[in-house]
Amino acid sequence: MDFWLWLPLGLIAALGTAAADAVTKRFFTDLSPYGMALAYWLFALPYLLLVGLAITWPPLDRTFWLAVLLALPLEAAAALLYMRAIKVCPLSLCIPFLAFTPLFLIVTGQLILGEGLNGWGVAAVFLIAGGSYVLSLSTGRFGFLAPIRALLREAGARCMLAVAVLYSCTAALGKLAILHSEPAFYGVLYPLIFSVVMLAGYPLSNPRPARALLARRRWGLLLGLCMAAVILSQVYGLKMAPAAYLIAVKRTSVFFSVVLGGVWLKERPIAPRLVGAALMALGVLLIAFKGS
Repeated sequence: MDFWLWLPLGLIAALGTAAADAVTKRFFTDLSPYGMALAYWLFALPYLLLVGLAITWPPLDRTFWLAVLLALPLEAAAALLYMRAIKVCPLSLCIPFLAFTPLFLIVTGQLILGEGLNGWGVAAVFLIAGGSYVLSLSTGRFGFLAPIRALLREAGARCMLAVAVLYSCTAALGKLAILHSEPAFYGVLYPLIFSVVMLAGYPLSNPRPARALLARRRWGLLLGLCMAAVILSQVYGLKMAPAAYLIAVKRTSVFFSVVLGGVWLKERPIAPRLVGAALMALGVLLIAFKGS
């Protein structure tokens, strides 16, 4: 495992995720969570299909298809909850809870991939818990149980914790599928299949978002570029590093999202949320750099 090869890929995924979240929050939150999820995935397809023109279809086994089929419903649930969270909650308050994904991946990575980690994760848990506490201070209520109370008050935070659990499963399943195929192939095929699955629910959506998505296609293409960069950097990074490490670095998007939420979207108060997000990011970086 070459740290200096997969670290830049994790950071690209982090920056792309933060930028995609900011664009979605700024231009697509008037849509339903379903419409927002469609924007997230459909606008990435043109870029991914261009990559697909340069790849070949590798031999695929039963494990690959099983991993994909198990991941799809979990991905759909995560996508809808994710969009719901950033629709109802400031980015700088809900996004940091995604930092728990690599903690859950310690378990799912072991169960699904057999990737074992050492005791350094304990220190990371304390850092992430401290970050959660500091974030709770930004709500103006204090006390020993403040983080729990913040979760009880903020629907977006609860949604994001659920998303973190689901993403820990889809990341592990995604790496399993990558190990039984090729990164670029999986990075093109999986979003394509998932988009088809999401479109299957279009007749049931109310209101239907097609007209709104077409009207914002310029911002959608920017969103799609960010998402394509996230997908491709993540699949190649997962090939090189344990899932918990790569996703831990990707979750430094927490820090970038809080900065964008404060600077571009003018979300306030920014200072305590920034400190809390930085602590959580330090926690996931400790897993990434000291966990092996």
